[in-house]
Amino acid sequence: MMAAALLLSPVLAERAEAFSLFGIKLWGSDDDTAEVINPVNYKPTIETGNADKDLKSRLSDASALMSDAKQPVSGDLGVVIKAREDRERLVAILYEEARYGGVVHISIAGTDIDSLPPTPTFSHNTPVPVDIRIDPGPKFTVGKVRLEGDLARFDAGKYDLVPGGDAGSRVILKASETMVNDLKKEGRPLAKLGQRQVVADHRTDTVDITISATGGLWRPLAR
Repeated sequence: MMAAALLLSPVLAERAEAFSLFGIKLWGSDDDTAEVINPVNYKPTIETGNADKDLKSRLSDASALMSDAKQPVSGDLGVVIKAREDRERLVAILYEEARYGGVVHISIAGTDIDSLPPTPTFSHNTPVPVDIRIDPGPKFTVGKVRLEGDLARFDAGKYDLVPGGDAGSRVILKASETMVNDLKKEGRPLAKLGQRQVVADHRTDTVDITISATGGLWRPLAR
């Protein structure tokens, strides 16, 4: 079986702090006043393969390289850092869309970012070319769902986890968080998430999901 275990975590923390690094705005900062030292301009392009119209739009909108194309970054290393951040962001979008076999390639001046030296130097005669190529891959659906620990008695279908259903990462994250909250509503304030594993089978384009949680000591709800 061709399978891969995936670690799911929220794309953005709900209260993530905004800060600037190498002239890059992280986590949606609206601060355009940060000084860019040794500014370097770049020219991005993006190809999204056979993605449908909606997915193409989501990927393009999520790319900071594309949306910030008119804003220089600080130094050649700044271009690389921005590209690496972008790749993580784009992979997260693919996971949200249940595209667990998708691949994001980003090259700078013709070289893949994973093959660049630690301190790269690019020609500045023209804006540095940055090429984003995305193969979205097939859309996965839910395969088997296993609830363990104090969740074993729960009905996964109540949380929208059903075989053949939507396997997007947001659905899985929401389901696990809601299950833990439901344990707390039962009078278990110390309930916490245990294992959350998603194993993608690339032969069947399905994901098997395992979620466990511990409820802790039961305490009667206050009246």
